[in-house]
Amino acid sequence: MPSDMLLDATPRKAFSAPALCATTSVVVLTRNSEDHLADLLSSLAATAPPPHRVLFIDSRSTDRTASMIAAAGYALEVIDPNDFGHGRTRNLALDLCGDSSHVVFLTHDALPVGPDWLLRLLSPFARPDVAVAFGRQLPRPGATIAERFARIFNYPDRPETTTEADVKRRGIKAVFCSNSFAAYDRAVLHGIGGFPEDLPMGEDMAATLRLLRAGYARAYCASACAIHSHDYTLRQEFGRYFDIGVLLDCDPALRDAQIAASGEGRSILSAELRYARQQGGLPAMAGVLARAASKLTGFQLGRHYRLMPRTLCRTFSMHSYYWSRT
Repeated sequence: MPSDMLLDATPRKAFSAPALCATTSVVVLTRNSEDHLADLLSSLAATAPPPHRVLFIDSRSTDRTASMIAAAGYALEVIDPNDFGHGRTRNLALDLCGDSSHVVFLTHDALPVGPDWLLRLLSPFARPDVAVAFGRQLPRPGATIAERFARIFNYPDRPETTTEADVKRRGIKAVFCSNSFAAYDRAVLHGIGGFPEDLPMGEDMAATLRLLRAGYARAYCASACAIHSHDYTLRQEFGRYFDIGVLLDCDPALRDAQIAASGEGRSILSAELRYARQQGGLPAMAGVLARAASKLTGFQLGRHYRLMPRTLCRTFSMHSYYWSRT
């Protein structure tokens, strides 16, 4: 089916980002998140214009997460931790926000910057074929050299829009997206089946590829910012890249598109070594090489996960819960 047949052909009203805020739900996934919630709740309360709804989906936290959310007056859906899945739980959110035109996903440790962050994140939807927009992520205060570089490399200060035509040329970068700070056209996403639920991670990237194949566009909105970064250990880097290897092997859409990460990895390593040399000299460069070895080993093992017993996959993975369901 031609892509233009999949787009809404009905006459559209003049685009208004403030009006779109009023029909948008913001969804935050939490699990023992009290250390981050005070700042996040303050940011959400200051959002202007405010969204139609703020919904928290909590995996039965054992700290003060639920009570803090209740005290702030936001809607709370509690799920069994055994039922959590990156795609599954976000599909639940799509169903719970059926009255919304758009849904914004945040993780509990992503802190939107400025009261107009929602307005900015929704602005790319002025282009009628945009179905997903994600914002710029900035390193947290006190971030390591590795954290700072990752944010500089993956989240530049320039906006961009990609379509399916860009996938062959740009590979994985054309579908890169992060559900830590992203907005979707709810009806369009629901129409392609929502997020894949059988992946250890990367449901955002997999859904984005499906949206591009359906004739829609992906927008990176550099003017909408959130503070969000992680100081991963070597073991955590290994587990994360093991899961990325699994993702690229087991997702049919990504596999069929022949999106390879090798060229991207070489590009990142070269740029990170230059950055580390500038920021921290030889010790920082040594750290880059150690992390690169951990990532590459994890990634290659992940690409061959089918040859391994599930118990070993569970041990290697950052998202060990996934392997109890495969």
